[in-house]
Amino acid sequence: MSLVPVDFFDWGYWDRQRSLFPSFEEEFARSFEDFERNLDNMRENMFRLVPKEMQDDHALDISNPFVEDASGNKKLHLKFDCSDYKPEEIIVKTEDRNIVVHAKHDEGGKGHKVHREFTKTYLLPEGVDPNKVKSTLSNDGVLCVEAPAPKAVEAPKEKSIPIEYLKKK
Repeated sequence: MSLVPVDFFDWGYWDRQRSLFPSFEEEFARSFEDFERNLDNMRENMFRLVPKEMQDDHALDISNPFVEDASGNKKLHLKFDCSDYKPEEIIVKTEDRNIVVHAKHDEGGKGHKVHREFTKTYLLPEGVDPNKVKSTLSNDGVLCVEAPAPKAVEAPKEKSIPIEYLKKK
């Protein structure tokens, strides 16, 4: 007695897989849709975590650079995200009427090398003295560059509220 195939299928690999696992295609499509949805969600959230101004350059807020502090003094106030850099890797300087913030980080090890760098130049508004520019760097890597503003400038109608830190018991 000889064996003769009863059914002949002219199928490719995926056709055969679909016949063996009929729910595979539905599950794959569903999981792929979930994957796409999660990927879109991650893309959206990635840019939500980064302020809009930082998406193109490293400035946190330069749309209205003048603020009024708690004592009523108007000042130029710029912030830069330098959290990926060590303090010694950041340079702030003035060139004529420009503020230049430059940060550069290089590290390397066996089989890898990392290089990060940015330069941001900001033209000082009329009446701001480049010799009075000061900068501070917070523990979380936010660089604040400030200078007294001329009396004629209008700061937004917002007021900085000082934060009182409570001591732990």
